[in-house]
Amino acid sequence: MTSLRKKVVIAISLVFFSSFFAFTLFVKPTTGFVSDGVNYVSPDNLLPGDIIVLGTPGSFFDYLIPGEYSHSELYCGVVQPGELIWDRDNHEWMAPGTPYVIHSTKSSNAGNGLGYSTFEEAVNNHAEDVLILRVLKPNGQLLSASERQAVVDWAKSRLEGGTDGYPVGPDYDINWFSKDVYGENYYCSELVWAAYMAVLGIDLDSETSTFDIGVSPDDLWHSQYTSVIAYESGSVTVNCPSDIVKVTVFVDEIYYDTDYDPWPKGAGEMYIISRSGLGDRDVDGNTLATEEGYPGNGKIGDVPDGTWSRNGAGPLDWNKYFYALVPVGRYMRIRIEAWEDDSVTDGDDQYPVWQWYWSYSTWQGYINNGWCWSGSRVDLGDCRYTIWFKIDTVY
Repeated sequence: MTSLRKKVVIAISLVFFSSFFAFTLFVKPTTGFVSDGVNYVSPDNLLPGDIIVLGTPGSFFDYLIPGEYSHSELYCGVVQPGELIWDRDNHEWMAPGTPYVIHSTKSSNAGNGLGYSTFEEAVNNHAEDVLILRVLKPNGQLLSASERQAVVDWAKSRLEGGTDGYPVGPDYDINWFSKDVYGENYYCSELVWAAYMAVLGIDLDSETSTFDIGVSPDDLWHSQYTSVIAYESGSVTVNCPSDIVKVTVFVDEIYYDTDYDPWPKGAGEMYIISRSGLGDRDVDGNTLATEEGYPGNGKIGDVPDGTWSRNGAGPLDWNKYFYALVPVGRYMRIRIEAWEDDSVTDGDDQYPVWQWYWSYSTWQGYINNGWCWSGSRVDLGDCRYTIWFKIDTVY
């Protein structure tokens, strides 16, 4: 049985376990949130509020939780002089200067629920694969230092006994089928999602994971507002550099030469997907670029009926912006996909794709040089794209 089929079977089985007792049997590991895999991603150049998603292929939670990743954490920065941060794993106060995270987990050693762990213990020592995500606002603006700190402080405020995190709690939320900003307790990705919703009103749930149950680590990864700035996958480790750029893609117009859904099917609802940003792929071939869709609140493939409909050939003036962060020194991808959605499943909904794929030595010349464009109505066969982009240093 393939890994995907195993995940599907387990997820389906959970749906049919209505007994609270039966459900807790599935979510109560005795050794922590993932297996004993390790990674070597550094906390250097990370910022408070960065999101960490982790997974170890073949581990207990890898099979239990839909998607590639099985745990989520919020990076808090380093312990400040005079700050009391309780190390839930080693049962001692952390030393000043220690990088640490806040997360909700269920462990016989580290305690049940919300608490603090060192970056080394919670990230490096507990998973083989890791993505570090940084959040942009819906308009592409950066979060300010005060906004990032406010997100972290809100997550800390959910702790029982005060923000020093001692004792650990509230308990881990075993109800993965829902999410609540101001709930009594949290599961791992629910806490991260809730912190950004409560403080900034940013909904990081991409609603793309299997069965759309609650909010999963993969939902955070596939959010239109998160970009991968560091990662480890397989034997490849990419740390966050001191320099990060923001790529802004402007889809000016798409001219549709061919109507894939002519009468009598009716007009199709048009939408576009951007998979722009970091050009790297993980060990399984998954793109690490930021995924954004339009229309439909940025959810990939979410097309509201009657919006952006088109009947016959002709142009559609999109005027849509997409944003992503890219670490300096890596490959960059700018990819726009045109789609047409209709009620007939005939496999012909995707138009030819516009894509640039550059090594850093190629794209670094565009940094801070203003807007560049593809040219007017670049012809790819069944449609023609007019696209602008710019690359700006932001960190």
